[in-house]
Amino acid sequence: MDQAPILPLFEYDLSLKSSDQELLSINSAGYNKKSDIQLINAKDDLTAIRSFLSEYTDSPGTLKGYIKEIENLLLWCIHIQKKAVSDLRRDDLVAYQAFLKSPKPKKLWCGPSLARFKKDGSNNPDWRPFVKGLSETSIKRAVAILDSFFNYLVQTNYLVGNPLAVNRRRKKRQGKPKLVDRYLELKEIHAVLDTLATYPIDESDDTALFQVIRARYIIMLLFYTGMRIAEAAEHRMGNFMQRENNWFLRVTGKGKKTREIPVPNELLEVLAEFRTSVGLSSREPKFRERTPLIPMQNLKQSISTRRIDQILRWTFNLAADRIETKAPRQASKLRSASAHWLRHSYVTYLLDSGAPLKVAQENAGHTDISTTMHYRHVNQTDRHAATQNLSLATGIKKKQKTTSV
Repeated sequence: MDQAPILPLFEYDLSLKSSDQELLSINSAGYNKKSDIQLINAKDDLTAIRSFLSEYTDSPGTLKGYIKEIENLLLWCIHIQKKAVSDLRRDDLVAYQAFLKSPKPKKLWCGPSLARFKKDGSNNPDWRPFVKGLSETSIKRAVAILDSFFNYLVQTNYLVGNPLAVNRRRKKRQGKPKLVDRYLELKEIHAVLDTLATYPIDESDDTALFQVIRARYIIMLLFYTGMRIAEAAEHRMGNFMQRENNWFLRVTGKGKKTREIPVPNELLEVLAEFRTSVGLSSREPKFRERTPLIPMQNLKQSISTRRIDQILRWTFNLAADRIETKAPRQASKLRSASAHWLRHSYVTYLLDSGAPLKVAQENAGHTDISTTMHYRHVNQTDRHAATQNLSLATGIKKKQKTTSV
């Protein structure tokens, strides 16, 4: 008998698409439930989950990521482990991490990245929770989110303990020194921009023209600000602010932390060109302007983070095709690149231009300066030039000269 299809549970507004009964049917007493007075009004696991997610309704990007990971855990609980969240033990979470690495049966859990629901709101039968098994990095990210989730339930007196907390008792091993290599060099970024500049467009095709103009603007915006794509999707033109003739971009990022990114003159020129090209009424953003920072063609709605990533991958692949013959290595690199590589490029070249480490940290919104220090490769050029003095030929010549004397 075929297994029931895996269907999405949550809408991103926290409403359930599938019956509450499906979740509550496995909602047993829960060995881990606390009998004391709770700090949230949660009569069952489902209510507790909603309480946790509601804490992030004012951060759409964060909420979307948290819903995805908690929904995946719930689907696994329903279809495989047959346990309630409040019944999960440490062994269950270890088994879940192994499942994330290789979801099985694959045909039920994995498939192309598709919309969760149809336009009429019904379930999309072709949707799957995963495209493929997760990488170690993605599994760590999922576990970190679930750790926050379980901590919340413990702190609000819903659960007795966090089944993931034993990770914290392990001694921290000295990790391998990290160097950021997933960034685009200037010549690679120029290759992408040149490709867009020569992209064939019928001038009567307003949609295609807008898409190319916007693609160039997105690349320049992310390179000159180092924004995360979630930040770019969530902010508006009114977040550009001027103080004593200097322009800044005020961004609220991870952990609801606000930072002000200095805007270089080159980005102001790009911004003015974009605004003029798409028909906005002024070259500079107006005070508290509501136009999305990266708009749809109607200039009223913001595009999604997924769409930003799709646009950039499209441009990177176009450029890769164009330079394949002359620069195969750069072409293969562009095909591997994602939107986040432009953020890495920003920090790399900000440090390379002589900016202090503290400035790079604050501009990028790194909580810990050690993260910024991973961009140590900016010093490699001088070291490489100095190392060129090392030569077997030079050593031989010196020895022969000494011998002749």
